[in-house]
Amino acid sequence: MSDEDKIKWFDLAVKFQIDGMVFLTMKSRKNNVGTWVIEDVQKHKVLNSNMEWEDDLPISERDESYTLRTRFEFDTAVSMFEQYKMFAQAS
Repeated sequence: MSDEDKIKWFDLAVKFQIDGMVFLTMKSRKNNVGTWVIEDVQKHKVLNSNMEWEDDLPISERDESYTLRTRFEFDTAVSMFEQYKMFAQAS
């Protein structure tokens, strides 16, 4: 299996479809703790800590503030998406 094939398998192993084309995806793992993003793969947007969708930037354009706004621990990401869904339904 090529490295590219391995990456595809790894990506699939840590991606959960949570609503339509919105996925909860692990983007990194350090010291056995995953960093997760809520992403709309169709629109190329990520949900940030202000409950707003913003562009999913290329790695070269990401700064620390982007990472802090868009990357979460698993439980936090799940909670945020639940809150977002309630907020979106009330609007």
